[in-house]
Amino acid sequence: MPTRRIADPFAQKIGARIRDLRLEQGKTLDAMELACGVSKGHLSSIERGYVMMNVDTLWKIAKGLGVGMELLLIKLD
Repeated sequence: MPTRRIADPFAQKIGARIRDLRLEQGKTLDAMELACGVSKGHLSSIERGYVMMNVDTLWKIAKGLGVGMELLLIKLD
């Protein structure tokens, strides 16, 4: 998936939620890479809002965090 030069506001909100959950759990990007099978470089770009991920990647990240996908998407306004 191409990386954007300017972060997407909606992608930034999802990415911030992912980063917050990851840090609450004390997981590093390396640990998340092992837990969900998404490279740490891609995870970093997602967390900063430079990549709008597909549903499969969202599912993998949610699974790696041990949460449902809906938790990553609710109340993002």
